[in-house]
Amino acid sequence: MLVNPFHSLPFVRGIKTNKAMSNCSQHKKEVAGISDMKVLAEMIGDLHYQSLEVLLDELQIKINHDANKDGFEGRVKLSAELTKCVVSLREASLAIGRAWKISKPHMVSSSNK
Repeated sequence: MLVNPFHSLPFVRGIKTNKAMSNCSQHKKEVAGISDMKVLAEMIGDLHYQSLEVLLDELQIKINHDANKDGFEGRVKLSAELTKCVVSLREASLAIGRAWKISKPHMVSSSNK
């Protein structure tokens, strides 16, 4: 039997979980004028590993905030999925941090150019 991890949380008790979603217009479909997600992915993928690690950490914090807010507003399933996303983003951040540690000794510093 699956157990709802949010069932015992005080903010979930007594709240209808089929509550209508708020206006989605707060979620943008482009970043800094870039609407082509493939282009955006390429740009992000070309970031320095340390910068990418920071970006993933910041994204994790933002998604976690959204997950908590959705949980308090009774959107339990959405909150649970966003929480899974937070875990994955944290794992990705740690992995890119490890990749940086591996590649750092092999990088040519700008002073050597």
